[in-house]
Amino acid sequence: MYINRLILITVVVLFASCAEIDDLEPVTEINADTAFNTEEDVLASLNAAYDPLQWQSVLGQNTFPLLSQGVRADDLHSQSASFWAIGAQWDQFSTIIPSLPSVAALWSKWYRAVGRANFTIELAENFDNYETDGLQQQIVGEARFLRGLYYFELVRLWGGVPLFEEPITSSEQEIFKPRSTAAEVYALIESDLQAAANVLPDKGGERVQGSATSGAALGLLTKVYLYQQKWSDAVTSAERVMNQGVYSLEEDFRNNFLQTSEFGPESLFEINYQDGLFAGGFVNTNQQQEGSAMWRWSFPFLSGTYPSFNNFIPRQDLVDFFDDSDQRKAATFLLPGQVLNSPGLATLGFDPVPDNFGYAIGVNTGAKKYFLTFEEVQELLNVEGSPLNEKILRYAEVLLMHAEASLMGGGGDGQASFQQITDRAYGPGNLAAPAYTIQGVRDERRRELATEGWNRFTDLVRWENLDGGGVIGPALQAIGKTDFSSPRDLLLPIPQQEIDTYPQGMLEQNPGY
Repeated sequence: MYINRLILITVVVLFASCAEIDDLEPVTEINADTAFNTEEDVLASLNAAYDPLQWQSVLGQNTFPLLSQGVRADDLHSQSASFWAIGAQWDQFSTIIPSLPSVAALWSKWYRAVGRANFTIELAENFDNYETDGLQQQIVGEARFLRGLYYFELVRLWGGVPLFEEPITSSEQEIFKPRSTAAEVYALIESDLQAAANVLPDKGGERVQGSATSGAALGLLTKVYLYQQKWSDAVTSAERVMNQGVYSLEEDFRNNFLQTSEFGPESLFEINYQDGLFAGGFVNTNQQQEGSAMWRWSFPFLSGTYPSFNNFIPRQDLVDFFDDSDQRKAATFLLPGQVLNSPGLATLGFDPVPDNFGYAIGVNTGAKKYFLTFEEVQELLNVEGSPLNEKILRYAEVLLMHAEASLMGGGGDGQASFQQITDRAYGPGNLAAPAYTIQGVRDERRRELATEGWNRFTDLVRWENLDGGGVIGPALQAIGKTDFSSPRDLLLPIPQQEIDTYPQGMLEQNPGY
């Protein structure tokens, strides 16, 4: 999604979030009648609404989903030692406090994204100069999908949050709103995703490659139902995805994470990256990220021509959680002795993978789903970029959600969905495959989605709430995290700067902070 930069400069005044209240006061009042003359202008606004998905840094602070999901949980060490302050802060609970700048940055990221989606919805609904049939409902559908996705991130990280359903385009508008309940936030998300699913095309008919489809909306809606324990609704929504007939599992699990097979049969929605469109670093304040920096963050450090960072290191407990017969293990981790087929890395002594990485934490593995070979790195126009996409939602997750909701009483043949996952992972008839039970589904969900960055911590939280306790605490204690406190650490703190900016007493803090 690459927008006309001149249009963005005009519009950006209006895209601020409630995270920067001062920015909500427009320099001038701009409306669709004076600033947007063509349907291409409206599409530029929509493209700007996609853009926050690429932001790995906001206000100079890293906002990787892996921090709030994998590092905060039991899947990842933040780094091979203690040289990255932000990573270390997310790797323990005592430092995740209301004044933590990276918490404020994450809040800002998703609210700025909401602001852009809101602006596009209002603009597209009121614009009169369309030349392409059906484009208006397409744009509104995509923007509502994005708003649903952005609010879903907010509600599962913070609980009930202030709901802004209209863009701030005038200084006369209400810019302070109290927190809505989680149920109210989820109701808006459901409405947005249902509306999007009803108007967006199936995969294969999308507006441009990477734009939202009905399958993406239904897949995310399934997840939203799952988080609310609406089991029958989750089964129905998952089956709508399955019955579209345009999705299937990749036969080779590795194909989900290669540049040569992006937007494959398993992909419902992914962040579409391109290399070299922005020449700056990813730790910046203008959020013009176009390429992913994940290869640098998640590969062992090799000096000179392969300058990576030793961050997002899989915990040995996670590696050991995989059976050796599981094909996902070699696709998820860099393992000692593994051949990477990269002659350039071989010259650096890293192909095959060495037996000892020399990490201070004593782990000898690395994350592989964002891996680039030496040869791919040499082709990058910007060493901090990568054209390798990030998967937000795969068909495998839809099948696992269908299996889970079915087991919880939602109906449907969840066992058949579960078997598709285990047959691919272990091969048919392999006794290493887990049984179709609640724990079996939870374990497979962890293995299937490990290190991708969008699920682990909030999965533990929802299972904690579902089971009445006894899920997240033991999981964290097993890896030595002893400073977790429930219910405080189930949610992130509302950033203190937000509370201080609001009228006194209007924005309530989460319990325990």
